[in-house]
Amino acid sequence: MSKRNVAWLVVIVVVGVSVWAVAGFVWGLAAAAGTLILSEAIERVVRRRRRAARGHTGGPSLRDAIGTRRR
Repeated sequence: MSKRNVAWLVVIVVVGVSVWAVAGFVWGLAAAAGTLILSEAIERVVRRRRRAARGHTGGPSLRDAIGTRRR
């Protein structure tokens, strides 16, 4: 797990617990789920920009994903 993933996990848990303490369990779960969706959207944009900066304009292929994991 990367540092960025751990940071997002901490943010999701903190938001969920904070909202749970203030507004209740269901709202805490909803806030955590919303934060998870937001984090995934942000990470996809960042990943797309990083790939474009390297010169890869197409979508990632399975071969690329496996190759980067093995390095």
